[in-house]
Amino acid sequence: MPENGIVKLEVNSPVVRDALLDGCAWIIQFEKNREESPKRVNGFTPEWCERRIVLATTLDEQLVTGQAVVDVPVEIADAVARNLAGVIVEEVDALACDTCNEQPRAAILGRASGLMESLLALDAAIER
Repeated sequence: MPENGIVKLEVNSPVVRDALLDGCAWIIQFEKNREESPKRVNGFTPEWCERRIVLATTLDEQLVTGQAVVDVPVEIADAVARNLAGVIVEEVDALACDTCNEQPRAAILGRASGLMESLLALDAAIER
């Protein structure tokens, strides 16, 4: 288990930083929507929503200030990992759809590789 429920994650590129920022924004929006929903299902508690918003906001602040290593709380690590995976899919899709070789393959593969490295590091740290 990660130390104190925190995963240390190296932010190895601007693409990774942007994907992590998008993940934070997704978590914040998702939890705000759950708070505002009249349906309170699946073990919903306002305290849990608020906690996840605070955790995502704190991670967002670390990313915005340009920290090279950030603390990803385990409570939001899965959502952050899903977003990294989604951006990897977008990069691979761009490569597959570029039948006319309009974009440099090395650039696409480099971005996807950096994202995958971060996703694997995050997953490995969660599993400990």
